Amino acid sequence: MSAIESSNKRIAKNTLYMYARMGITMLVSLYTSRIVLGALGDDDYGIYNVVASFIVAFTFISNPLGTATQRFISYELGKSNETERVGSVFNLSLKIYLLLVVLLVIVIEAVGIYFVNEKMQVPEGRLGVVQFVFQVSVASLAINMLKTPFEAMVVAYEKMSFFAWLAIAEVLLMLLNAFSLVWLGGDRLKVYAVNRLIISVVVFLLFCAFCFRSFEASKIRRVQDKGLFKQLLSFSGWSLFGAASSMAADQGLNILLNLFYGVKVNAAYGISHQVSAAVNQFVSNFQIAFRPQIVKTYAGDDVSRLHDLIYTTSKLSYLLLFAIVFPLVLNMDFVLAIWLKNVPAYTSFFCILILIYSLVESLTAPLWMTVQATGNIKKYQITISCVMFLNVIFSYVALCCGAPPTSVLLIKVCLCFYYMVVRMLFVRKLTGLGLRLFAQKVLLPVLVVSIIVGGATCLFAVNRSGASRFLVSLAVFLPTYCLLAYFVGLTKENRAAIRLMIKTKNR
Repeated sequence: MSAIESSNKRIAKNTLYMYARMGITMLVSLYTSRIVLGALGDDDYGIYNVVASFIVAFTFISNPLGTATQRFISYELGKSNETERVGSVFNLSLKIYLLLVVLLVIVIEAVGIYFVNEKMQVPEGRLGVVQFVFQVSVASLAINMLKTPFEAMVVAYEKMSFFAWLAIAEVLLMLLNAFSLVWLGGDRLKVYAVNRLIISVVVFLLFCAFCFRSFEASKIRRVQDKGLFKQLLSFSGWSLFGAASSMAADQGLNILLNLFYGVKVNAAYGISHQVSAAVNQFVSNFQIAFRPQIVKTYAGDDVSRLHDLIYTTSKLSYLLLFAIVFPLVLNMDFVLAIWLKNVPAYTSFFCILILIYSLVESLTAPLWMTVQATGNIKKYQITISCVMFLNVIFSYVALCCGAPPTSVLLIKVCLCFYYMVVRMLFVRKLTGLGLRLFAQKVLLPVLVVSIIVGGATCLFAVNRSGASRFLVSLAVFLPTYCLLAYFVGLTKENRAAIRLMIKTKNR
């Protein structure tokens, strides 16, 4: 088996692990939430969520730093596979995280204690419990952030089976925590918070044990490499700048909607983001499996293979997401009516627009992954952040002119095509990606599949409504999509890889 075939097979296997992880964790998490709500009651459940939301607001810092760690580890593995260099990245990243955790805890303690004591609405006699839960939650945050470099090591080495099994074990422990609220005595809210801290510690220790046993590079040692330390800080800083800009742009839209249309529209906007987050999990698990390969291939100077990975990941990301998004968009009113008792105004249109945005964004994810693989992200982050803020500026102008609330997401959808062009230009400059080939190998096939499958489904389902429309649309969509995605969306090489994977599995 060639190196490329071996790589493709590993990606496929890792993708299956990530999908299994997602499916099980989603189902168990939904059931766990139901049990916890029943055991704690509305007041205590609300208290915990307010405290958790306050602390989680600070965790957006963790993702860009985790991405930076994973990128540098994957790069070193792809470039030289030297244990010493990989170990230097890991140990320096761990040092950065330790400093960050100390700073964050100081800030959260200073701001959080004031918030809990002075601003938070607390039921009478529960202030002491809230203060206890807050402190335990801060400890959980610190443990979860220190876990990030170890997670990055596991993903960079593409050990997705362990990553998936541990995630499943974690949600099962969360389910056990939920049941314990019924079995154990004492204050249930305190028990719930302490158990979550214990689970965080257990998962952290399991990650540590696996890394120390499996990877020589994860051995803790003193590292003095100012050049690498500066590179890590620079990459992490610009990644953090991009994440903060994205969050600020989204919150800016939320604030604008509140100023012009009130909290009911904010509720609809929030529901649309919940739908988007749930749907995006399907494609993000696939992209996590591809990301280390993109970085390693770039580090190995295999430009042809890198471009093939970009084409394949972009196209498959879109096709996977389209399989979920299109039936939802066509039946959004029916789905929302089943899911929610009272559907706020504009919710359906918000959900449709945010899903279309996610669909277009799925095409460009491998492009920004490639930019990150190069390490030259300063100009990219500044440019893309400025483009994101255009959404807030254009939306403000539109709302001042009397545009409906849905205009903010219409503008966002239009701008996402601009994001795509910006990312394509950066990747062309950094790696020599052919824009014509990208259009030919990615945009044209997905456009053909979308138009034919979408047109055929609408032809039979558009004049129906409710359950009838839902069932007919699925009956037409599924076989049409499977045939077109396989024979038009996939290349001959893609189909051969799938057949090889099935044959190998059946042996």
